[in-house]
Amino acid sequence: MIRLRTGTWRVVRRLAVGLAVLILLPYAWAPVYRFPEPAPFSGAQFWNPYATLSGQWARANLHAHGHAWLGLTSGAQSDSAVAARYREMGYAVAGVSDYQRIAAFHGVDTLPLYEHGFNLGKNHQLAIGAHGVDWFDLPLWQSPSEQQYVIDRVKRKASLVALNHPSSRDAYSLDALRWLTGFDLIEVANGPFTTEDEWDATLSSGHVVWAIGNDDTHDLEDLRRTAVAWTMIDTASSGESDVLFALRGGRSYAVLRTGAFAASGVTTLSSLNVVGNTMTVTLNGAPSKVTFIGQDGVVRNTIHDALSASYVMRGDDSYIRTVVTSPHTTLFLNPVVRWNGAALPAPVATVNGFWTWMQRGSAIVVAAGLLWMFRRLRRASPATGVNRVAVERA
Repeated sequence: MIRLRTGTWRVVRRLAVGLAVLILLPYAWAPVYRFPEPAPFSGAQFWNPYATLSGQWARANLHAHGHAWLGLTSGAQSDSAVAARYREMGYAVAGVSDYQRIAAFHGVDTLPLYEHGFNLGKNHQLAIGAHGVDWFDLPLWQSPSEQQYVIDRVKRKASLVALNHPSSRDAYSLDALRWLTGFDLIEVANGPFTTEDEWDATLSSGHVVWAIGNDDTHDLEDLRRTAVAWTMIDTASSGESDVLFALRGGRSYAVLRTGAFAASGVTTLSSLNVVGNTMTVTLNGAPSKVTFIGQDGVVRNTIHDALSASYVMRGDDSYIRTVVTSPHTTLFLNPVVRWNGAALPAPVATVNGFWTWMQRGSAIVVAAGLLWMFRRLRRASPATGVNRVAVERA
């Protein structure tokens, strides 16, 4: 039997109510969105992100954690040590992406980026080219409208936004990914885990989203999370503007290491060309399996033991992406997509003003009702004659 004094019980109750209000307030404020109808890529021409390559490929990791926030985020090494270790391993771009903290603004030699999100559902975003941290989040559940609001807020303070580990704890459902807009990249490889279904759901709905791969390491001694996944970027330099320009244009591909690290650079992309309806992938290194994947993630063709493979795009192919399975790595190439020759589609979700204020008004009514009930309970509590309240342990 635990006994709490009446005054102590009042404090606990007020703290609980206050915490509940702080948690629920963001949900009252987040707007309701109107989403554009998903539509496959269309047009008589094909847009090839690899049409003009410089041939200067840089290995990049954009998602790694150092020691921050007094260790609450489980980073084992300092931010500077993380960046230095990746450069020692041959990475031209060593990204340190602490939660809600831009390490580059604290003297660390890295791109300005951070991981946004402090919610139970792992709805996290990577803000790349960040010039500020957005502190808004929804800590418990997130509907597609709430996910969209967070993405839009993060994008206001960053050049590019990637969805991190979209399948972790079902952070972003396949249905939500068919509707969400405003993000540029998606982690197809996060450490040893891949999320091709999520990527295909986005592409099949007509959203131009490119693939990246990252370790998401919190400890450089964890071999399962260090130098396991990365992004190869065709960039003139490792400077911020060049890297952002290449990532925005899709001149990159994600890599998952499946063999020895020493052999992880043996097989690389040499070129991807489109002539008429025929796309041809050419590789350097070891003969590999080349798989062509189209609308809704359907495998269109597979060619084994090849350094060059071609596919003739059919009339119902809205996009074709290529997966290269080499002896030591898997390469996830960005897709060739149909377009009208003028502009790639850029669907945008917009705020539905009517339902947004209906939702906010309802939240105000509910909050007022809870406050009224709380005040009534306070008045109903005996003011004198009771010094202790007995609370049975469950």
